[in-house]
Amino acid sequence: MTFNIQDKRTALAIVRIFETGRAEGDHSACVVLNDGAGISYGAYQFTHRSGSLAEVADAYLATGCPVGASVIASRIGVLRNTGRASLAAAAADSRLRRAFRAAGVTSEMRSVQFEVAVRRFLQPAIGFCLMRGFVTPLALAVVYDSIIHGSFQRIAQQVRATTEAAWIREYLMRRDAWLGSVKRLAVTRYRTRFFLAEVRRGNWDLRLPLYVHGVRLTGSIASAIDDPVTRPYAATDDITEVPDTDEPETLERGIFDRAEDAVTTVVERTDRVKAMWTAIGGTIWQAAWAVGGWVAGLPREVWIVAAMAAAALALLYLYRQIELGRLRERCPCRDEEA
Repeated sequence: MTFNIQDKRTALAIVRIFETGRAEGDHSACVVLNDGAGISYGAYQFTHRSGSLAEVADAYLATGCPVGASVIASRIGVLRNTGRASLAAAAADSRLRRAFRAAGVTSEMRSVQFEVAVRRFLQPAIGFCLMRGFVTPLALAVVYDSIIHGSFQRIAQQVRATTEAAWIREYLMRRDAWLGSVKRLAVTRYRTRFFLAEVRRGNWDLRLPLYVHGVRLTGSIASAIDDPVTRPYAATDDITEVPDTDEPETLERGIFDRAEDAVTTVVERTDRVKAMWTAIGGTIWQAAWAVGGWVAGLPREVWIVAAMAAAALALLYLYRQIELGRLRERCPCRDEEA
């Protein structure tokens, strides 16, 4: 038994919502996230560091479509190199990002993105499910999402359960805990939380409509996705083991995480110090006005009003610092390029 067209469309739509906020995806989305992966591009957020962005670029250039092609072709060597210098150079290249955005509106790029996503993500997910005997649409969506998101093998090899329902449940619990343990990944736990909620509901068939990360996914929306998912999973495509496409934990990535934590800590402490000195400064300023007004013989009403104005300004600045801190807490790992 394999998965039908609707099963595949639903999995595609759910992950596209996770990645771009839209069931149909955003093929022109081109951002730089604060995760060290360089450019993330398209409806499936292909990344420079994983090598998938270069694969998309090569396939697009092979179509002969001219939109953005000259710029992309001139940077293909940088895109194929996943070293730190190349990641930084491409991320800072505004012309390259504009070229990718322009190419994203073409039918050629949309088709290329789908074909690469099927080859790198969807077919390995189907292969793993068939190998384990998993038959539910929920299992397919969970595996597919994890292969795209990364570190699927890292968590899967820890699971000890054997039946499909138990395996998926244990896997999601372990993955959710792991995401929560990595500061820059904690904000992505909405993915595992969504699937865990469907497990609790017993919705293994992923019956529509679904509310996915704030987006209502209906059958008509999922079916309207015009990607060629009708291709059957052939025996010649059999995959006995999911390719480990995760970026390995290297010293460089460890340094990046520690540096990020250090910077975040400095920023948070700076905000707290600013807030503290604002409160202290406001108190001193009010006291100075009161003493100065009394010494100068000003009417009580004048220096009281002035002191109240100073207090209001101090409170306003203190409120601003608190809100800035909350904003940083809500958006700790996205640095989207305009």
